[in-house]
Amino acid sequence: MTALETPRGGIPALQRAGIPLPGLLRSNHIVGLTIFATFWFLASTYSEYTQVMLLSIVYAMVGAALVLSFGMTGQLSLGHSIFLGAGAFMSANITEAWGLGLETELPLVLGVTFLMGLLVGLPSLRVNELYLALATFAIAFVGVQILFDWKQFSGGGSGKPAGDLTLFGWEFERGVTLVRIGLVLLLVIFWVVGNIVDGRSGRAMNALRTSETAAKSAGLNVAWLKILAFGMSGGIAGVAGVLYVHSVRYASPDQFGVNFSIILILALLIGGKHRLAGAALGASFVLWLPEQIRDIQAWEGAIYGGVLIALTLYSPGGLIGLFEMVWSRVRHMVSSDSVSDDADSAVKQTALHSVELAPLRRDSAVGHLVVEDARVSFGGVHAVAGISFEVEPGAVTGLIGSNGAGKTTCFNAITGHIGAGGRFVLDGRDVSGAPIFKRALAGFGRTFQNLNLHGDLRVLDHVLLGLDREFSYTRVEEIVRAPRVIRQERDAYRRAAEVLDHMELLEYWNEKVDDLPYGLQKRVDVARAMAPSPKILLLDEPAAGIPTAEAHEMMEQVIAFAAHTGAGILVIEHNVELVMGICPRIIVMDAGKILADGSAAAIANDERVVAAYLGT
Repeated sequence: MTALETPRGGIPALQRAGIPLPGLLRSNHIVGLTIFATFWFLASTYSEYTQVMLLSIVYAMVGAALVLSFGMTGQLSLGHSIFLGAGAFMSANITEAWGLGLETELPLVLGVTFLMGLLVGLPSLRVNELYLALATFAIAFVGVQILFDWKQFSGGGSGKPAGDLTLFGWEFERGVTLVRIGLVLLLVIFWVVGNIVDGRSGRAMNALRTSETAAKSAGLNVAWLKILAFGMSGGIAGVAGVLYVHSVRYASPDQFGVNFSIILILALLIGGKHRLAGAALGASFVLWLPEQIRDIQAWEGAIYGGVLIALTLYSPGGLIGLFEMVWSRVRHMVSSDSVSDDADSAVKQTALHSVELAPLRRDSAVGHLVVEDARVSFGGVHAVAGISFEVEPGAVTGLIGSNGAGKTTCFNAITGHIGAGGRFVLDGRDVSGAPIFKRALAGFGRTFQNLNLHGDLRVLDHVLLGLDREFSYTRVEEIVRAPRVIRQERDAYRRAAEVLDHMELLEYWNEKVDDLPYGLQKRVDVARAMAPSPKILLLDEPAAGIPTAEAHEMMEQVIAFAAHTGAGILVIEHNVELVMGICPRIIVMDAGKILADGSAAAIANDERVVAAYLGT
């Protein structure tokens, strides 16, 4: 790995900022353990509520599945009831026809519904948001009709009873025993989903939800992520179907209609779609409120709708988001009343800014970009009209021109964001036909004119996303949180802290980027692109909207980074003073063509450039 070294003074950036290193247990795991312990106690104390407990566990399982597909990747599905139904009927058939138990039901259902999820996820490659919801709605509707017609599998309108509850030949009573079996399954599911959410896959899925364009530029295979999220979500929902059929002891196709899917989505939205705690809280709210206050059962639809509207207006994060907001305000009030806390904070911030920048480690990798006859047309307009140039390793090259000259279009052609003719060669490797994420993995790093940040993610998470390509642990290792996962995550945290320290963002590591001023957001965009030590760094108007002095400081940090890693820099900028100050070489574009290419002094005195762009 090429990274920044430990800062001068011997104190790592991560330690100075107080960034906690990831360990074996995370907050999502604590949620699962809390639910496990609570329901385990309630099952033996209040045995009359075992049916409600079982359904709560089922809803929480499906909620965890929806956290992956909906909460993390933003893919709204109105068809998850069909996975539940498939799991339920497969379970009934395995126990009745084959006489086998949970040891066969669970792995077989998991595998089949995982494959079903992959297939159902295919429409997500073509449509998004509302249209995807409609597509999954149609899939659920058709799926129920298939269940009605496939009488050998489902029993048609008559349905099928659940078989005996057995495990390796041991038969169990339902009730409290089944609740505890369900709790074990729920704990495993929360462990697995929690590991995904807190690992590279969770960060990647969140990036996909908030900015698909930026996710691709970070080297993420967006298409596979979308399908994988649906597959894992479908497999978990199928396992919930096994528990469901053993809970109600009977499965009928009409139980798994679209209405059921809507209730499941509603429960997650009320609880909080981005948190496993939200999945558990939403399930409890939907099932326990009518159970405890039976007089309101006739009004439960209106109550749920009213609660959802109120949360949408005042707490989009659901009930769990509301609790977090209240807790955050309480902590802020307590800390603001404490003079000593303020003093400690001031000392901490002073320490962060007083430490010299870390020395960078020189890497043997080079960054030589060759652009040959690049061409991009929109209809009859030639936005980029056959331009050719090179960017040398370690060199800083400016790309200037008037609005509409084709500068950003040229960037998009190089990085694969639009189709383009010509050749693009990075360190001898032709990447002309490669998709965006493969070009990023080949060594491109870029920023965006309109930032494309992941609004509700922390500053630290943005840099970790940039480092995604450096992880070598597998998704299977991630699911079980193997030691290599923890080790590599800790290394990435240290490296991310060093990058943030270099860009003077360390004290903001835990802030959501939406809460930062524009100038700091620009730095976050640059830090994300710098994190993996790219061979070529393409900066699209990094100084736009920020003062020239601040822009100079930021670019000096970027240039120092590139000088030690050997990266070539190509920067688009309208701030002529900045470009002339930092770029030994400048390329001027006009109407899709290269008007001039030379030193800053030569460009400043070129009459054609003065007439077309600089002015008198």
